[in-house]
Amino acid sequence: MTSNNDLKILELALWEATMEQAAINFEHAKKFDDYGAMEFNEELIRWARIKIAEIEDYLDIQKGA
Repeated sequence: MTSNNDLKILELALWEATMEQAAINFEHAKKFDDYGAMEFNEELIRWARIKIAEIEDYLDIQKGA
């Protein structure tokens, strides 16, 4: 059975990859002046940063416990 920390580490990797892909997609949207896609990817990057910070805080707390 997978521990909760292992799942959080996988979730962290997922959000990091999501943020990286959103940054790439943002640059493509910017190149083609697709403002809707730019806004969507900016929001996705913002949420990815929030989730990454939450997961890192959780893992830091677990490490200290």
